[in-house]
Amino acid sequence: LAKKEKPLPEIKEDEIPFEIPDGWKWVRLGEIGNYKKGPFGSALTKSLFVPKGKNTIKVYEQQNAIQKTVELGKYYITRKYFETKMKGFEVHPGDIIVSCAGTIGETFVLPEDIEQGIINQALMKMIIFNPVNIPYFLLFFDFLLKGNARKNSRGSAIKNIPPFDIFKKFLIPLPPQSEQKRIVSQIESLISRMEEAVEKAKAVIEQIDVIKKSILAKAFRGELGTNDPTEESALEILKSSGAERKKRAS
Repeated sequence: LAKKEKPLPEIKEDEIPFEIPDGWKWVRLGEIGNYKKGPFGSALTKSLFVPKGKNTIKVYEQQNAIQKTVELGKYYITRKYFETKMKGFEVHPGDIIVSCAGTIGETFVLPEDIEQGIINQALMKMIIFNPVNIPYFLLFFDFLLKGNARKNSRGSAIKNIPPFDIFKKFLIPLPPQSEQKRIVSQIESLISRMEEAVEKAKAVIEQIDVIKKSILAKAFRGELGTNDPTEESALEILKSSGAERKKRAS
């Protein structure tokens, strides 16, 4: 039998990190989705893997989440082992997989027509309920994980996904669905403009480098118009310097 989960506690005033507009609502992650981590190591070892065939099930890996593709992966289990032991770890189109080892917190929404498969030990799957907009959720999820990491480890890399008894209590500000979509659109627009500005800045820096090299080349060819014909020539300076060295050496 599945273990009965404890009900999530009511949200208290001292938990709320900032004010949100009227019409928005603070909710816990556990209220808006189902979350499941991959099987324990002993339940899915390399000894269970078989070559891909007619009756095999794909094992999705953390690289699928990190690289955001379903094409990677070479591990499979038998359909029999899937039906008897691994069915609870199956993923479906629209599920979100999250990397939980090495590079932590990378997410990927599984597309339509994926190969039937399960998550491995290094993944977590998330099923987010309506009316939560998935792109909005993913933006906040990234913000939440990295903010929590900075708070708990002074900005170092995220060490792991928190245990579910903590993770499901995390708060997310939930606007009306139309506002969620507007927020995503605005963020994407701002990021796009920022990336364009960065590319323009790179082009300017490259141009400055070209101009700098051109100026240096002219300077060392005496083409900057700085010559003063009344000054002592370089040849005379060298002769004087040579005479001074001979005098000191004698």
